[in-house]
Amino acid sequence: MSMEESLDLLIELQAVDSKLLDLEISKGDLPKMVKDFEERISKLDVQIEQLNKKLGETQKIRRQTEGQIKLEEEKLKKYQNQLYDVTTNREYDAITQEIENEKNLIENLETKILEYITIEEETEKSLAELKNERDTLLNELSEKKKELDEVLKSSEKEELKLKHEREKIVVRLKKPLLNQYLKIKNAKNGLAVVPVTRNACGGCFKSIPPQKIVEIRKRDRIIFCEICGRILVWNNKV
Repeated sequence: MSMEESLDLLIELQAVDSKLLDLEISKGDLPKMVKDFEERISKLDVQIEQLNKKLGETQKIRRQTEGQIKLEEEKLKKYQNQLYDVTTNREYDAITQEIENEKNLIENLETKILEYITIEEETEKSLAELKNERDTLLNELSEKKKELDEVLKSSEKEELKLKHEREKIVVRLKKPLLNQYLKIKNAKNGLAVVPVTRNACGGCFKSIPPQKIVEIRKRDRIIFCEICGRILVWNNKV
């Protein structure tokens, strides 16, 4: 393949890539917004899962504590009944001490239950807030997805057509030249091949010396802009 044919392919490739870029720009911030919503919802899901786990564990401990209180209340009742059967002061003092211990234990357990109830209420409140926030985000995500789907649907055929055209061009270009084009394109916001316009680079608009313009018009080698590094071509179709 001659250099002139390669330059023509580069011009065609740039034209197709520019149209694809225009289609991508037409989507605006919608793809990013959809992704952001999905990430925020995902984070909320993790937080909700953690709070549900915390709530379940707290409820379990509270139920266990309530069960323990019932056992201690039974012991207290047993000790209180034993007071009627004591025959010595020593026995009376011992049982009285046990009763006092049980009452203190029950009081401490009841205090813990109140703490658990407070934790449950705060956790349930936080869960309700997170779920409301999640529902709001889901509604917004649904709207943005709908908008994006409409944009994608309207440009789907054109994008597919351009991608097919691009593939036909790419397979004909030599790999080193294609890689060079892609490197410049990625570094220069999608614009790697530019025409000479009014004796200036069509990318950075810096003036080009007359001698270099003569060389560009020959189309027998790849010439780069000394300022921006883009590939310069003599063609008004780019």
